[in-house]
Amino acid sequence: MRFDKQDKVVKAPDALNNPLYRVTKAVVKAAKIRNSLIGTKEEVLTKAAKMNAKNRHFIMPTDNKAHYTDHLIQGQYHCIEVDIEKKRRDKAILFVFGGGMILGSDKGDVGLSRKIAETTNSDVWFPYYPLCHEHDMLENVQMIFECYTKMLTFYKPENIVFLGFSSGGALILDLITYINELNDNGRNIPMPGMLIPISPGSVPVIDAENTAIKALDKRDIMIPAAYMYTAREIMCHGREIPEKYLATAHGDFRRAPMTHFYYGSAETLYAFAPSYAESFRKAGAKCMIHVGKGMHHCFALQYFIPGCKPAFNEVMELINEFLRKGAKP
Repeated sequence: MRFDKQDKVVKAPDALNNPLYRVTKAVVKAAKIRNSLIGTKEEVLTKAAKMNAKNRHFIMPTDNKAHYTDHLIQGQYHCIEVDIEKKRRDKAILFVFGGGMILGSDKGDVGLSRKIAETTNSDVWFPYYPLCHEHDMLENVQMIFECYTKMLTFYKPENIVFLGFSSGGALILDLITYINELNDNGRNIPMPGMLIPISPGSVPVIDAENTAIKALDKRDIMIPAAYMYTAREIMCHGREIPEKYLATAHGDFRRAPMTHFYYGSAETLYAFAPSYAESFRKAGAKCMIHVGKGMHHCFALQYFIPGCKPAFNEVMELINEFLRKGAKP
């Protein structure tokens, strides 16, 4: 992957020396999970709808492992606040799930939210944003923005971290573009303290992205390159969506806080890392690209997969270190 000499690209922990990781990767490849994202728009949406019907929808947690609050956003969408103690803390994480904007969250995401809350000593807000079966992606961004504005009534912006994986990582980046658009039109929305997008995608729009994504497609066990082209039509949902939101890697990142990207070098979406780095550089914003050699899509949050926990721990430590130094009561 070609980066500019000014870009900060560092190694992330990998699991290539872990034999169980290699076995897990082979099993996932054999299961052909990526096939669910191959086909026409209608075929892909139909397959996703069947998966959503099984167990991918909002369910209010009933366990006693944390204190849960359901915030109703825009009068119809849910956002679960996960607090380890009943008393709200002074720092929080807006955690946005992935799924190509067509797969809903499953109960494992709530468990992950709770683990993140425990590990970072922070509250975690987890939005169930609308999916692109019946909505366009800008509606997703607007719903998540409303979650953020509600968070601002409880926390200082510098004490809020945005964390998202896959399409959720792209959405928190789109949210920066959206905040800039609002502020250019007279609003005064503060930026959060830090961003950590894990394997964020984008619609390919330049030759370098098209070339890289096709080359990486041969190595990716989860996300086919073809889906990133189908995704444009899915995300628009028949409406006119500004290109800066679809081609997220070319968004407006002015005034963005320090951002840590995580990618595996064996995933198709790594093709967009140089574009993100360039867009941040041109916007005068700082970012760092963490790359796990030979690693798969979203490995940095999948602590339960053999060999991936060191990367998860590194992400959590980034949050902890930032909040220790920068969190203000």
